[in-house]
Amino acid sequence: MEAISTGDRESTPGLAEAAGGRAIGHDGVAAGYLFGSAAFMAIGSLVWLAAMTSVRFPNLLPFSHGHLRPIAMTLLGLGWLVLGLSGGVYHVLPRLTGTPLAAGRLAEVALPGTVAVTVLGVVAVALGWGDGREPFALPQLLDVPLVVLLAVPALVTLGTLRKRHERTLYPTIWYAVAAVIWLPVLYLAASLPGLNRVVSILSDLAFTSGFLHIWGLGLATGLAYYVVPKAAEQPLASRQLAKVGFWSLAFGAVWSGAVQMVAGPLPEWLQSVAAVLGLALPVAAVANATNIAMTVGPRWRRIGQEPVLAAAVAGTTFAALASILGAIAGFRSAAVVVALTPFWDGIFYMMTFGAIALLFASFAWHVLPNMVGRKVDVGRAMTLVRRTALFGTLTSLFLLMAGIASGYAWAGGAFTGSYVPSGAGWGEANGLSGVLFGLAILFGLGGLIAQTGVALSIYRTLTSGRATVQEVLVTRSE
Repeated sequence: MEAISTGDRESTPGLAEAAGGRAIGHDGVAAGYLFGSAAFMAIGSLVWLAAMTSVRFPNLLPFSHGHLRPIAMTLLGLGWLVLGLSGGVYHVLPRLTGTPLAAGRLAEVALPGTVAVTVLGVVAVALGWGDGREPFALPQLLDVPLVVLLAVPALVTLGTLRKRHERTLYPTIWYAVAAVIWLPVLYLAASLPGLNRVVSILSDLAFTSGFLHIWGLGLATGLAYYVVPKAAEQPLASRQLAKVGFWSLAFGAVWSGAVQMVAGPLPEWLQSVAAVLGLALPVAAVANATNIAMTVGPRWRRIGQEPVLAAAVAGTTFAALASILGAIAGFRSAAVVVALTPFWDGIFYMMTFGAIALLFASFAWHVLPNMVGRKVDVGRAMTLVRRTALFGTLTSLFLLMAGIASGYAWAGGAFTGSYVPSGAGWGEANGLSGVLFGLAILFGLGGLIAQTGVALSIYRTLTSGRATVQEVLVTRSE
């Protein structure tokens, strides 16, 4: 089988192909995951906006923020990111290893299983049966089947790598292996019963941070390393930058959760260590963003007509901005102001609906023609990139500003004694923050439309896209 050639500069990922061979891979499995995740992306985005609205207008909706937030996190985390990025792994593995996907049948079974657990989790939390723990609040009854399902990508990935023909591991594989191994381990550690409250809080924060950075951002970045060289028809600019991005992300991923609890119940030394190690996250994000931008190379002149490249560049830029802001907010001087405020919602929004959403769109738009033999509407996709970037920026900006205003108002009232920022003083302390948060909700509606558009673009490619050449992965005749 002809696989990817390698050298001092990483070559463009390609196909192992030859006439008269046998088709391999499980693009049908990958397509099922991708299409299923798109629906959860749209629904989860809607529920997340509802959760934001319930904070500003607590009596407007039938469900409280305490119900809507974990429901949104379940839909987005398990329904969108676990399914969508698992599908990405299943698509690239045969192409980067030169061997058929191992345990393809297991991956097929895990798809409806994950959908079922996600739906059952949403229903359980809506009925008040959740355990209240971040980020999903699933009842313990669902923890065991979920851990098993989360372990399936690891079994498939490691089984495929064990039989690989291509000995050199492309950077996408690094991120995939780290993500599929850490995901079930992190969730298992976070769902252990009998923990005291402080340890429970710490494990929840570690899982939320690890899930967002290792699985969400890390795996989405790894997939960008696959599609950008192919779309730009350029070799990967720097393998060394990819290494810096990978190892920095690996060391810093689980620490951004603990820094949100400065002056809280966690040990003070742990907060200091978390703030310092959290500096690895912006290093990783900037290294990856620089590498992607350098790989685009001569295509910069036409990036306005290349949605795959534009989405990847914009996504890595959002990741760098969110990581830098999160690292700054992790130090005590800043954390005493912005901790436990909408500032961290702004970082989450920028990372999830800005960085990861755009990287996911970049991957989906590139691989869909290979999966279904139909072209993506380039003009509509480019419009979605612009809208996602615009509303992602504005929504995140106003959430960040709302957090800063809220933090300074509370601190100012407490330090000066002009009012007590609780009880009757809550309204006085929260006035400007409430206005800014309301603007974030308004622009979040535009973001919802853009995110739904990304999901619809995936389905429209299948139903109404123009026919095109379809990629087939084959073995070489000996």
